[in-house]
Amino acid sequence: MVSMAPRPRWWHQLQDSKNEVLLAVDLYNRSGMERQLEALIVHMSIGWLKLLQARYERDGLDLYIRNSRGQRQRTRDGDWVTKPLHQMSSEEFDERDPRRVNLEFFIGLRNKIEHRHERDVATLIAGKTQALLLNYERTLIENFGAGESLADCLRFPLFVSTITDDAVSAIKEVRKRVPRTVLDYVQDFDASVEFDISSDQSYDFRIYLVPKTGSKTEADVAMSFVRLEDLDKDQLGLMEKMQTVIREKQVPIEDLGSLLPKQVVAKIQNGLGWKFTVNDHARAWKHFDVRPPEGSEYPEQTKQQFCRYNILFGRHVYTEAWVKYLIRKLGDPEEFEKIVGHSPRPLDPA
Repeated sequence: MVSMAPRPRWWHQLQDSKNEVLLAVDLYNRSGMERQLEALIVHMSIGWLKLLQARYERDGLDLYIRNSRGQRQRTRDGDWVTKPLHQMSSEEFDERDPRRVNLEFFIGLRNKIEHRHERDVATLIAGKTQALLLNYERTLIENFGAGESLADCLRFPLFVSTITDDAVSAIKEVRKRVPRTVLDYVQDFDASVEFDISSDQSYDFRIYLVPKTGSKTEADVAMSFVRLEDLDKDQLGLMEKMQTVIREKQVPIEDLGSLLPKQVVAKIQNGLGWKFTVNDHARAWKHFDVRPPEGSEYPEQTKQQFCRYNILFGRHVYTEAWVKYLIRKLGDPEEFEKIVGHSPRPLDPA
């Protein structure tokens, strides 16, 4: 009898990773259970970490934190210190990869969740949660092949929420119940993400569910996923009448809807209800490092979601996202003083 060679350690690490993800989805989909979102984030984070560790071990990459002399570091218990998830993610994915940005969102969100508001937060970020799982599956297959896929282990859950006609108003009510700190985190994170990433399905998965009609064939399934780019001209025309299956990506046109500093100041002052000047705005963009200073050799190195450099006119212009971001940040008098350098001042009488 020929004995089989033992599996390598990375393979066992990979199976542990998949089991963590299956547990995360199972806990999240259980009805009536509390702390579902926290359980999902914790176990998905462990699953992602073990997935990347398996890849590193298989390919002979360095897993460990080292000192200046290149020596591995130990914990107080004597275990080797391995790289954390955020570091491995930054090494594995390009900084503009939506998978990395989605992971960073959940790493930052984990410690902000208050248990009594968990369900509301889960509703608010449902698209990002779905993307977190789909990104794992995509990365799993890319690195280890379709034979390791979780597709045959997971099913589309049965649910009743956000399908009814009043779904939009229901989501608005949910937003009102979400703690300010969490809502600010989600809004500020979204605002900090460039448009081409924030509109990518790997960052935030968004779909419309359209009930199937007509007779069922033997090859038919209860639910199928159709990409917008796969539809023909006639199908596209039909979909435009009832909204798109997947939100069409919008490509920003250079300076379309951009604002000059004085326009930004007027909008922010109107939104805040107290005085806000061009000098205040300059202190704000410096505080948030939105653009280089005047005279910079590289004026185009801006945070694109907030500010862009118009080469033709040689000036910086700003976005509506920047206006909304500053109104949220400066709405707190203490934050206003910290960012601008003085306390809020009343508007001049008309």
